[in-house]
Order: sequence, then C-alpha cells, then structure tokens
Amino acid sequence: MLKTKGLIIAIITSFFLSGEALAQVLTIDSVLNAIEKSHPELKMYDAQINAYDTYAKGAKALEPPQAGAGFFMTPYNTQMWKPNEMNKGMGSFMLSVQQMFSNPQKLNANTTYMQSMSNVEKEMKGATKNELFSMAKMSYYEWQVLKKKLKILTESEELLDYIIQSTEIRYTYGMDKLNAYYKAKAMLGDIQQMKIMTETEIKQKMIELNTLMVRSKEHEFDIDTVFIFKNYETAVTDTTDIATNRSDYKALSKNVNLLQSKQLYEYSRRLPDFGVKYDHMLAFGTQPQQFSLMAMMTIPIAPWSSKMYKASVAGLSYEIEAVKNQQQTMLNNTSGFIQNIKSQIRNKKQQIELYEKTIIPSMRKNYQATLLAYEQNTEELFMVLDAWQNLKVSQLGYLDLFNDLLQLQVQYEKQLEIK
Repeated sequence: MLKTKGLIIAIITSFFLSGEALAQVLTIDSVLNAIEKSHPELKMYDAQINAYDTYAKGAKALEPPQAGAGFFMTPYNTQMWKPNEMNKGMGSFMLSVQQMFSNPQKLNANTTYMQSMSNVEKEMKGATKNELFSMAKMSYYEWQVLKKKLKILTESEELLDYIIQSTEIRYTYGMDKLNAYYKAKAMLGDIQQMKIMTETEIKQKMIELNTLMVRSKEHEFDIDTVFIFKNYETAVTDTTDIATNRSDYKALSKNVNLLQSKQLYEYSRRLPDFGVKYDHMLAFGTQPQQFSLMAMMTIPIAPWSSKMYKASVAGLSYEIEAVKNQQQTMLNNTSGFIQNIKSQIRNKKQQIELYEKTIIPSMRKNYQATLLAYEQNTEELFMVLDAWQNLKVSQLGYLDLFNDLLQLQVQYEKQLEIK
C-alpha cells in the first residue's frame, strides 16, 4: 500500500514538473535574436537589397538593336519597278539594322548609382532593427517589473487574509471593531483588483513580444527576472560615437553618396553616345544591289538639350546640402538627448538608493512595530492597515523607479544603437 501511494505521488510530482518544464524561459538576447531572424520588415529590406543588387548587374546593358524593312526610293507607279528599254527599273526593298552604344562612363555611373541604392537600404535595415529591438526591450523589462509587483501583491493578499482571520477571532471576543474589519476586507478587494490588472498587463507584454518574434500571439512563455543595470551615466560619449553607431545617421551618409552618384550619372549625360547603322537595298529590275553604312553620334551638349542635365546636377547639389544639414541636426539633437538621459539615469539611481537604504526599511520597521503593538493589544487595527498600506505603496513606488531606470537604459541604447 505504501509503495502504491509512493508511486502515485511520484507520478503526480513528475506531471507537475513536466508542466513547469514546458514553460519556456526566454532571455532578452534570445528574444532579440528571434526578431532579427524572423521579422518580416527586416526580410523586406533584404528583398529590397537583393533587388537593387540585381538592378546593378544589368545597369551596363546596351540599348536593344533596331531592325527595319521597307521600300526605299520606290515610285508609286508599280509599272516603273520593272525594267524596260528605257531604264533598268526603279526602287528597291531595304533591310536596315541599327545599334547604339552608350558611353562607357554613363554605364559605369549608372551601375554605381544602383549600388548606392542598395547601400542605403542596408543601413535603413539596421535602423529598423534598432527600433524593433527597443520595442522588445521595453516590453521585456516592463514584464520583469510587473512580475515583481505581482509578487508583492500576492504577499499583500496573504497578509490581509491573515489580518482578516485574526480580526474575526478578535471581534468574537470583543477585542476589535467591526469597521476595521470591513476596511481590511475593502483593502483586500483592492489588492485583488490590482492583481487582475497586473496579470492582464503581463499578458499584453507577452502578446507584444510574440508579435515582434512573429509567433502565435497565444504562445505561452516566461522571462527571467534578473535586473541588469548599466553605468551609462558615467559613459563618455560624443558626436563621433553617434556617427559611428547610428544606422540612420549612416543611412544619411549613404544617401549623400547616392545623390552624388546620381549627380555623377546626370553629369555623364553630357557625353556623346555612338552608333552604327547598316542598310541593304534589294533593287528592283536589273539595278545593282546597294548598301549604306553610317556611324552616328549624339550631341547632348547642344544648348537646347543640355538644360535638363545641367539643372539636375545643380538641383542635386542642393539636395546633398540638405541631407548634410539633416545629419548635423541629428548629431546635435541626439547628443543633447543622450546627456539628458544620462542625467535622468543618475537621478533615478539616487532615488532608488534612497528607497533601499531609508524609505522602505523605515516603512517596514514601522509596520512591524505597529503589528507587534496590535498583537499585544496596545494598537488598533486601523494603524496596522495604514502602516501596511504605506509599506506597500513604497514597495510599488520603488519598482516604478526600477521600471523608469530600465526604460531610460533602453532609450540610451537606442540612441547609440547598443544591442
């Protein structure tokens, strides 16, 4: 009989342990790797990059040859096509072939232009990935804080249950007031409502992360609860770090290269193209067969045709200047934002230290002293509940500061594109 009970207990234990094992625990790095591997927006950039690389391969292609056939110098009177005593016949049927050869400098400039478009897309992919990573980090760290809050609320619920049971016993013997009992019941309901809201928020964070990882929105998993704080407030940063790390800044640099390549291509349009044309005439009657072989050259520097490429070259110079000013604006705004974040991080850490060393220990001692006095019948339940409420508010406020600090870290990492 004992062996049977032991076997049943072992089976039940293994069942629950296997159920717990199914709850996958994801670290922040595994979440970011899943996003980088699966997110369709990043795959979209890969497709665009491949497209421009493919376009660049065909950028040096020549124009298609032209072929034609038709009558050449042929009279409308068909009787004159035939030979007679007076002439050998008139008119001919012409076969014509023509091929234009684009200037090699134009082809090279066009190829460089296409390759520059691919480089811009590569940097834009990095900027989009940085944005997605920041969203994932924010949801992940908020979930971490919510788990800590849920633990505090669960402990508070258990504590209030104990206080309520104790009050019921004491009220039976006339040692407590009924209004204090109802106040404790109301506070318990408030805690239970906060637990529901917190659990709902945790579910929302899970859905957000599943969405970013392109998985089923109902896929159940868990996260670790280890807070990792960085000393970003002491880091030395300047505009060089921003220019080196930020993909969107580098995308602007690549955009400058793109505009310069386009400008070079537009300027190459001043160069002539060459061509060759061959015509073969099949003469009517007894006339000899004839041919025509001509070399051709375009003259784009003619005043009536040069206005377009000259205007394009000048206009692109202004566009390049605008992008460079945009880069300077980004450097200025980002460097100021980073300094502001570092100041806020320093401030949050000071507040957290104050909570850890002074506020929460004092609130906990106040609650413990009040509870002890209540158990010794020298203090009323109202005072116990107030002391507990102050402790709970302090603990939750402490976690709010943790969340603020983590979000500031995410913002700092986003500005310098730190994974």
